[in-house]
Amino acid sequence: MAGDLRPAPGDGPTAGPPPGTMPWAPHFPTPPQARSRTWPAVMLAVVATSVAVAALGIVLTRPPSSGPSTATMAPSYSAAEISGAQQQLCDTYKLVVRAVQVDTNGDNPALARIATTNGAVMLDNAAANPALDFAHRDAACALAATYLTTTAKGNRDVANDSDFRAALDDLIAKDAAMKKVCEG
Repeated sequence: MAGDLRPAPGDGPTAGPPPGTMPWAPHFPTPPQARSRTWPAVMLAVVATSVAVAALGIVLTRPPSSGPSTATMAPSYSAAEISGAQQQLCDTYKLVVRAVQVDTNGDNPALARIATTNGAVMLDNAAANPALDFAHRDAACALAATYLTTTAKGNRDVANDSDFRAALDDLIAKDAAMKKVCEG
């Protein structure tokens, strides 16, 4: 009857694995194999090729346009716009000439250099109007460049007297050309 009795706490079998065996480890299913990642790239290439072929087909089957291209046409200006641009340039020229006359006939060479430099900038800005014809634009740009050259050669450390005199002669010639364009 000794076998009919329940064991006392700590005397009987224990819960867990038998001594000397490994503890039980859960068994997880193996993860599925990784899919190839090249299929999105292949699909993208197929779609891009299809779009390119469709675009090429449309371009080749479409008839060429019969009208002139707007990208090749130069803008046209009305007579009033052209006249206004010419008047603005000539008004600027007259203002520049007056400022240069006043400031170059004084005894301050710095004011003379400032006047010719400002005059060159003002003429360049006025010549940038796209409604101007080539005669007005070219004369203004040439005079502006000559003003700058004369300014640089007005420094005794940069040019000698003969170089400065040649620059002045060029300035007088360019001024005469601009005056002729503005007078008509």
